[in-house]
Amino acid sequence: MFDEIMKEVENADGPISVKDLAGRLGVDESALEKMLEFLEKKGKLSVYRPGECDGCGVVSCKACVFGGGCPEAKKGGGQ
Repeated sequence: MFDEIMKEVENADGPISVKDLAGRLGVDESALEKMLEFLEKKGKLSVYRPGECDGCGVVSCKACVFGGGCPEAKKGGGQ
C-alpha cells in the first residue's frame, strides 16, 4: 500500500488532499492519514497541513512533492 501511495503522490499534478488520495486508493481517510504520518516520519514525503507551514526548510521546493501548493513556494521561498 505504501508504494501505491507514493506512486499516486508522485503522479499527481500538484498537492493532493487526503480525501482525494483516499478516494483514488479506495481506503478510509483515517487509515490513510496514519500511513501518511508513517511515510512522513520515514522521510519519504512531506505532508502539508494548511496553517502549519512556513516552509519546511528540509528540502528544496523543487524536491518537495507539495512544492507547487506550498505557501512558501508560492512566495518564492525554498531553494
